[in-house]
Order: sequence, then C-alpha cells, then structure tokens
Amino acid sequence: MQLLRGAAGVAAFLGMAKRQFDPDSKPYVDTETGLTFASYTSERGITFRVAIPDPVPADNDFETVLQLIAPHDVGWAGFAWGGTMTYNPLAIAWANGTTNVVLSSRIAYGYYTPPEYPQAQYTILKTGTHVNATHWQLTTSCKGCSAWGDDEIGKTNIDPQYQTTMAFAYSNNPVDTPASPESSFGIHDSLGHPIFDLMTGKNADFGAKITKLSGASPAPRDVAEECEE
Repeated sequence: MQLLRGAAGVAAFLGMAKRQFDPDSKPYVDTETGLTFASYTSERGITFRVAIPDPVPADNDFETVLQLIAPHDVGWAGFAWGGTMTYNPLAIAWANGTTNVVLSSRIAYGYYTPPEYPQAQYTILKTGTHVNATHWQLTTSCKGCSAWGDDEIGKTNIDPQYQTTMAFAYSNNPVDTPASPESSFGIHDSLGHPIFDLMTGKNADFGAKITKLSGASPAPRDVAEECEE
C-alpha cells in the first residue's frame, strides 16, 4: 500500500482499505454509455458512479469517468475523489434550467465556498448528460482525479486494488448563479462517505469509449427507475 503524505494524504488514508468489508458500491452496466461503473445511490436518491480503465496504469495516474444522477429538487451535488471534503478534487454539479447541466471543478480548504481547481480537468460527455422531467444527469471524464496534490498539501493517488472511500455532499438550495461554473453556493445539507470497489468499474478500450461518448447526445431518457438500486 502506498504511503500517503501531507494533509491530503492523511485525509485520504481512510479512503483506502483492503477488500475486507462489503463495499457500498455495486457493479452497474450503463446501457446508454456502454460503460461499466462502480455505482452507489444515497438515501437522498442521488447516484454516484465511477468508471476506470482496464488495465490500470502502474503509477495509478489514470483518466476516470464520473456519472452523477440527482432529482430536480437537489440544488447541487458534489463528489470528492479523496474521501473527504478538503484537500482533494471535487466535482460540483447542478441543473441549469430544464435542458443543461453545469459542472464545476473545485477544491476545498475550509468551510467556505471552495475555489476553482483547474488541475482536475473535466470533459462533459454528451452521451450520458441530460435533463428530463424528474432528474438531471451528468457524465464526465476527468484527468487529475485519480492522482493529485503537490509538495505543499502532499501527493495522493487512488489505488483501485484497495477499497476506496469516496465522499459526497449535496444541498437542497440552488446555487447563486446557475448558468455559471464559477457560481458561489451555500454549505451542504448532508454528506456521506461510501466505500467503492473500483475494480468492479473497469473498462477495456477506455480511451476509445470516452472519445465516442464525446459525440452527439441522444434524446433524454427516464433515469428515475434505474437510480433505485
């Protein structure tokens, strides 16, 4: 097991444990994108899914895919790759009206609106991102979400060979400026720390699949039923 250093490393330590407990995530094959995910649905009915490449690079620095599905009455939802709300890449998303989903890359250093974090580079995948009558859904790839940090905050990476504690948060209140990824927003109403088994979300030909999913978007579909895992 890799040693974790600095504030980010200490925070992420609880995010890595050998496969000795039943994970909270379940394998999920998404018929829309064709990707296999490790999937978790919270008590609030928000679904968080992670897909990774197969094989995984030896340095554990790899591109990931995050899929997030939330009911319309969720103002915003966030996913923390390091298992805590601070010192690791955050993906914050919300619906903008009835047709668009907005994604913002952030990092938190305390109990205030987290600033933008350009080191985690997200690309929204058109296939798998849409809004319907009941839910909004985001599917995005990320470079910089499996390995992050520097000499100041410490360097950390995710090792899929170990169970990984992720973190999520959400608010029932909308963000201040829904059309802008730079919007400010209030503190979360609740958070959680589900354990993911990322090995169940491995995908062969990962890069080719992501390139294909960046193309034209299909018509929105009903995602309410499939989120009830």
